[in-house]
Amino acid sequence: MKIQLFLLACSFLAAGVFVSGCSLLFKDPEISVKSVVPTSFSLNEIALNVTLDVNNPNSMGITLKTLSFDVYYQQGNDWVYLSHGEQSGVRVNPGENEVTIPVTVNNVQLGKSLISLVSQGQLTLQIRGYAAPDILGFGPKIPFTHTTTVSL
Repeated sequence: MKIQLFLLACSFLAAGVFVSGCSLLFKDPEISVKSVVPTSFSLNEIALNVTLDVNNPNSMGITLKTLSFDVYYQQGNDWVYLSHGEQSGVRVNPGENEVTIPVTVNNVQLGKSLISLVSQGQLTLQIRGYAAPDILGFGPKIPFTHTTTVSL
């Protein structure tokens, strides 16, 4: 019985050293918004392509379990929610990668944002999100935020 407990304790210790050593070797990817481009515009919806730059500083590819963000537009000093974009299982090679996620905005807030877009000819958008890389079953959230102005 003592030998089994000793072996079990040694196994946990070895697993702990392995996991902590791997996390020291792994570097978090850097995520930024490259562009927000309207692809279509109608009275019912605005379709946007949100392109993210994902820089993977590791020498091996990784998978992002989740790449998720919300789109807001500026109304005065407030940010009003417009839409949500998300992709799972995004494979990221070492180095620079581009990931484009289509987003359709078609909700109650669309009317207010369209008035601002038509009257001013532009709309200030903010993208707030996170990426969760799959690291040995763990997924630390890496946040990103980007503000841009989209012209009609």
